[in-house]
Amino acid sequence: MDLRQSETCEHKPIWVGRIAVSACVDCKTVEWFSSDGPADPAEAIAALFGSYDLMGPLDALGAPTSRVLAYAPPSSRKRKNLEALPRRVWLQAGPRLWMSHDGVVLLLATTQPMLFENLTRGA
Repeated sequence: MDLRQSETCEHKPIWVGRIAVSACVDCKTVEWFSSDGPADPAEAIAALFGSYDLMGPLDALGAPTSRVLAYAPPSSRKRKNLEALPRRVWLQAGPRLWMSHDGVVLLLATTQPMLFENLTRGA
């Protein structure tokens, strides 16, 4: 794994199943890896949080967008996936996609209308 490091931040991966998550509070980014190397952000997010239940869109304050999508884990076991990410920090998880959580609820924000639609499909 080739993880960026600087004087102000250190990227250390945390493995959650088959996905390694390197989330940095200082640079507010997330990098995704598998055993084969860098992973596609959408695939990594789907692997870790795809079973979460959409609670619905919410108006947001302090988020990168004016509306966010809130998701709840289906079980306490799945809630542990959130532990790989720092709490209450908006992290850029992929192109035009940000995520945050409070330990219980996952929040996703995007400026891409098609991605917003895809994230709400089937709910």
